[in-house]
Amino acid sequence: MIRRIRRRGLTGRVTARPVVGLAYAAAATAATVTGARHRRDLAAATKPLPLVVLAFEAARGARSRRGVDNALLAGAVAFSAAGDRAMLLEEFAPDGPGKDCSLQIGASLFAGAQLCLTGAMLRRGARPTASGMAVRTLILAESASVLTVHRPRLLPVLGTYGNALGLMSATAHAMPSPQPRMRCGGWLFLASDLTIINRRHLIRDPRLVGVAEAWVLASYFAAQWLLITGLAEQD
Repeated sequence: MIRRIRRRGLTGRVTARPVVGLAYAAAATAATVTGARHRRDLAAATKPLPLVVLAFEAARGARSRRGVDNALLAGAVAFSAAGDRAMLLEEFAPDGPGKDCSLQIGASLFAGAQLCLTGAMLRRGARPTASGMAVRTLILAESASVLTVHRPRLLPVLGTYGNALGLMSATAHAMPSPQPRMRCGGWLFLASDLTIINRRHLIRDPRLVGVAEAWVLASYFAAQWLLITGLAEQD
């Protein structure tokens, strides 16, 4: 009898993940398409959906985790969801102080998400290396250079966020397992955010802007899934 119950419980967990994964993929695809088409109403309706699905997936294993680990995962999802909202406002705001303010708020919220992810990974044995941090700092220097030329007043906030992002990516690279999922998630998050800055200031062709925005969203949602589910699976 015990074996039967355990077998049924295991089967339930195994079959639930693909269903949630398909729901996440559908929500992420909808958010990516509407974002790339620059439709404000549709983007506002679809962009929160992937994080809702991700929150459900992370919550499924909450009973098997310690309170600190649950708090860090919940914080990563909550900060990211709030950051998404701020970045949506920034995307459709006219140029000016309001647009810059939304970008700074979004960066600050995502810095909170990166620190939560990093904390969760450190608790699972990850130890970022100096070389890993150096490589990511060098890569992020490109976006810092673009900001220096076009929006230098944002450097203090976005530079701080860049450091948090680089630390998270380097820590994900150093995770014992599950790999290569965590490494891919860390790199995709970094690539997505790099593209945001370059799209804003270096791309002028409307068609290329749409392609770049699709990449920003697709790589971001993929990174979130890989990182959050990877951390949840560790338990």
